[in-house]
Order: sequence, then structure tokens, then C-alpha cells
Amino acid sequence: MKATFYKILSLKEGELKLLALSSGFIFVLFSSYAILRPMRDALGLEGGKDELKWLFLATFVVCVFSSLLLMWLSGKIKRRFYADCVFIFFALNLLIFYVLMNLFEPHTQSFIWLSRVFYVWISVFNLFAFSSAWSLLSDVFSKEASSRLFGIISAGASLGSIAGAGSVSFLVANLGVANLVFISISLLLVGIALKNAILRELRHFENAEQLSRFDKTIGSKNPFAGFKLIIASKPLLALCAFILLLTSVSTFLYMEQARIVRELFPTREARIAAFANIDLIVQLSSLFIQIFLTAKIARFFGITALLSTLGFIIALGFIVLSFTHPAFLPLAIVMSMRRVGEYALVKPGREMLFVPLSADSKYKVKNFLDTVVYRGGDALSAQIESVLASVGILCVLLVGAAISFVWGLLGVFLGKNYAKGNLEK
Repeated sequence: MKATFYKILSLKEGELKLLALSSGFIFVLFSSYAILRPMRDALGLEGGKDELKWLFLATFVVCVFSSLLLMWLSGKIKRRFYADCVFIFFALNLLIFYVLMNLFEPHTQSFIWLSRVFYVWISVFNLFAFSSAWSLLSDVFSKEASSRLFGIISAGASLGSIAGAGSVSFLVANLGVANLVFISISLLLVGIALKNAILRELRHFENAEQLSRFDKTIGSKNPFAGFKLIIASKPLLALCAFILLLTSVSTFLYMEQARIVRELFPTREARIAAFANIDLIVQLSSLFIQIFLTAKIARFFGITALLSTLGFIIALGFIVLSFTHPAFLPLAIVMSMRRVGEYALVKPGREMLFVPLSADSKYKVKNFLDTVVYRGGDALSAQIESVLASVGILCVLLVGAAISFVWGLLGVFLGKNYAKGNLEK
């Protein structure tokens, strides 16, 4: 804690303000999503026990078309307005959901279909919103500054998630489910204001020539440019595989969690509160690691440790679950470890990878990986998990252990390439 405190104090006044604005920017975005996530997870159970794998597939299809649209848009508008367009678009969509949720009666067929659309939409929203936000910050901070400060900024994400998840039970009880959407819209609008404040503050550090990059489009107008860059680079292909395996591990654990929560919590309100409480525990743990450990791990062990450690730990977790299944507590612990590790270690490490890369890689490649590849991994692994589950849960857990171990090995490979500075080669 002292090291983090002194690190913050050592910053110049303008740098400290930029750090505060960036942390606040990430804070409100994650608060907005943390309010919506328990709703999404609970509404995803409205249609029956076998529906999640099809919702994952629908999310992937929507992500493909949305990603192509946004990659095309990134070649049309100035970089400083890109995040604004993304956030305003999603805020308007949320307004439509707010109106419809107040029109339809719960448990009707119309509400079930609205729940399905909402689940898919939120799954797309969180990826595009966060990818756009981190792409902007990777443009704002240098490689050296990102290694020092991204852990602190990521703590803003955990604080936002804690604030959002911690308020859900109270808000549901006093305002109702639909009004959570309105609060999320308000937070998105605050995020836009903070993002523009970040760019204004950046003028104190960079001259007009350096700042002119934000007045340019991101790069090629070809929406497939990101895909071409990935194909041409072995490290970027490895990053693609890294994300696919990450999502596979997450999906295997998520599907099992959904089965148990469906049995233990019969009502929609109880499920929302349960998912929110799980989120709160995860984010509190993530915040502790981000404040006390993330920067130290990056400094002493390098980005390789951030990217690889979790894969090896969760591989052991799957093996433990193979002996304790169907107990809920061990599953909840491993699930929480996976999410805590992703937020506190893997996420900061992944964002650091993009800092030294070109504008096309920061926006087009990153958005493609964070959306199409991420949701493609969800969809594919959900179908695979369903097949493996028909054989037996033990089969799911052992395959999950193998996937997680390979995921850790890919983290080692990416960390070494980052150190050599050849991620785009």
C-alpha cells in the first residue's frame, strides 16, 4: 500500500490529475456494467436450462456484424470522437430497453424474448465499451507509464464494479429492475464527460503535433484490416488463441455456476441479488490485488507473470473440482479466483500489450480480439461444454484443466515477445 501511495505522490500535479480522470473514467464505465451484469445473468435463465449456449452463439453472431461496423466506423471518424460514438449508441439502446421493460409484464412470452435480446446486447455492450475505453487509454499513456499506472487505473475498474454490484440489491428492492437501466445510462454519459476531460488534460503534456493524432482517423477504412494484421503476425495469432482459451475456461465455469444458481435461487430477484453478491466479492478481492500486487508483479516478474500465472492456477483448480463436484463452495472459489485473476492480472497485462503498437492494432485489432474472438470463444466453448457435459461433468473439468494449462503457456510466449518488442512481427 505504501509503495502505491508513494508512487501516486511522486507524480506531478498534471500527471496526478490525468491518472485521477482516467481512473474515474474506467470507474463509471465498470459501475454502469456492474449494475447491468446481474440483470443479464438472471434474465439469461428466464428461458430454460439449455438456453445459455444458444444465447452465447447469438452473441457471437451479433458481435461479428457489430465489429465489422465499428471497424468501418473507425476509419471514418476522428480518433477523439470514436469512444463518444460507441457510448452514445449504447446509451440510446439502453433507453429503448428501459421503455420496453416498463411496458412488458414479467414472465410473459414477450418479456422472455426481451430478456434474450437484453442478454445478447449486454454481452456485446460490455466488450465494445471496455475495448474502446482501453484503446483510448493505451493512446494516452506511454509504454513506461502504462506499466506503472495501469494497475492503479484497473483498480478504478474494480472500485466501479464494487460500487455497482454493491448497490444492486438496494436498488432492486427500492427502484425495481427496469430502473437499473436508467442509472446505467446516466453513468455512461458521465463517462463521456470524463473521457473528454482526459483529452483536455493531455494538452499539458504533449504539443500540438503530438495531439494531432487524435484528429486523425484510426487508420485503414477497410473493416477487415484488423483481421489481416492478425493473420500476418504469429504473436497476434498467439494472442488470438490466448483469448479463445481464456473464454473457454470462463465459459466452462460459468455454465456450471448457472446450473447451480438456477437450482438454489428460484426467483429472478433472488438470482440478481446472488449474482451481484458474487460480483461484489470478486471485485473486492480484485481491488486488493490491484492496489498491493499488480504493479509489483509487473515490475519484478514482468508482464509474463501477469499473463501466465492464472492459467496454471486455474488448471489446478479444475483438478480440485474434479474431486469435489458437485459441491458449490469449491466451484464458487475457483470461479472467483478466475475472475479475480483476470481483472487484477490478465486484464492489465493484456492492455499493456497494445500500448507500443500501431493505431490499427490498438483499435482495429484490439476491437476484433476483444469482441469477435472473445464472443466466438464463448459460443464455441459453450457448444463443446454441452457435448462434454453429456458425457459427464468429470470430462468437462479435466478438459478444462488441460485448456487452462495451455492458456498459461501462451501467456509465457506473449510475455517474452512483448519484452522483445516484436508483437506485430
